[in-house]
Amino acid sequence: MWLKGIVALILAALTAPILIIFVMSFTSVSYFQFPPPGFSGKWYQAFFNDPSWMESLFRSLQISFFTTILAVVIGTIAANAVMRLDFPGKQFFMALMVAPMIIPVIIVGIALYRFFAPLQMTGTITGMVLSHSILSIPIVFVTVLASLKGMDRNLELAAMGLGSTPLEAFFKITVPFIRPALFSSALFAFLISFDELVVTIFLAGPTTKTLPVKMWEDLRTQVNPTIAAISSILIISIVIIYILQGWLSQRADKAKTQ
Repeated sequence: MWLKGIVALILAALTAPILIIFVMSFTSVSYFQFPPPGFSGKWYQAFFNDPSWMESLFRSLQISFFTTILAVVIGTIAANAVMRLDFPGKQFFMALMVAPMIIPVIIVGIALYRFFAPLQMTGTITGMVLSHSILSIPIVFVTVLASLKGMDRNLELAAMGLGSTPLEAFFKITVPFIRPALFSSALFAFLISFDELVVTIFLAGPTTKTLPVKMWEDLRTQVNPTIAAISSILIISIVIIYILQGWLSQRADKAKTQ
């Protein structure tokens, strides 16, 4: 009983701030007050009717979309190389692939800025997609590699023995087996890119601000419930994505047991 009580307290401490933000996003006044003196949805309306907010939102979605594609492709290729091949420096390569997960993000941001600045890629969509991909590739690499370790290599060998090329065997045998891992890693890569702030602050320009950067700048100059409304939308979106990821994982487990 005491363990359940402690778990309940921890969950309450974690969820209480989120619930407070959600409630305050419906306040009727232009400042933060809890409990709100009244309720209104005007801050959600202010967000969707503000062109600057919508521009930053769509820019974040655009960057996250291309980042997800690039990260999934590179991460999957790297995971297959590690799983299928033996080459000198394999352990170093694996450490290099997961390094962005270990190195503090502020250091990554400074390094990327120093690298992209001479190339005049700061303040560009391309530069931010590449930088976000560097942060997203490790989660794809680890997720796909774990899935590949549970696959029987003989399935690919049997397909190639029946006349398939290695590339055909990969798409017909390997990809269906690791599809849940691909979907899960793609969702996480999308979230990493969409929520990235520190690296984006170094690389974003006046015309390439993402939603997190826009929120950060508004918090520095003014604090109004629009921020709470945006935060609530993001929280709900993330919860939906995690539920979708869990559903995909359950489907994959059921498919493997059948």
